[in-house]
Amino acid sequence: MATEMQDFAADLGGWMRDGARRLSGADRRALAERFSAWALADGQLPDGGLRAWIEDLDAVGREALTEQVAGFCTDFEIDLAWLVDGELEAWPALEAQLRSLVTHYCLACKAAVDADADLMRFRRRRLWQHQRGDGAAGVRGDQGGD
Repeated sequence: MATEMQDFAADLGGWMRDGARRLSGADRRALAERFSAWALADGQLPDGGLRAWIEDLDAVGREALTEQVAGFCTDFEIDLAWLVDGELEAWPALEAQLRSLVTHYCLACKAAVDADADLMRFRRRRLWQHQRGDGAAGVRGDQGGD
């Protein structure tokens, strides 16, 4: 019985990953629109700064964010559409858990975007010092420009 359950779980995981890969461009855009509408609705995302950040994204940015979130969910055998389409309404505890999961992942995405300029400067400085022969040990954490 345990082996059968493991096989079932493996099959389900494969089905979820394949389903995510099968999404066409139109399907991804439609999911991005539904996700954006869901994320910007009152009460869905508790962090106002996160909602404002999503609202400021253009269509391409929202689609990219949705793709990241959907991929993250798929890794855990979750379909993002379940949450944004209201399919979890009869499962309020599960819905709250998935809302929290999505919120935290979106916050991580926002933090990565917010850190991007500093990361680019760090990488350039690190590469320059490595090419000079200083190695990574000479990279300083100063906040000034290059």
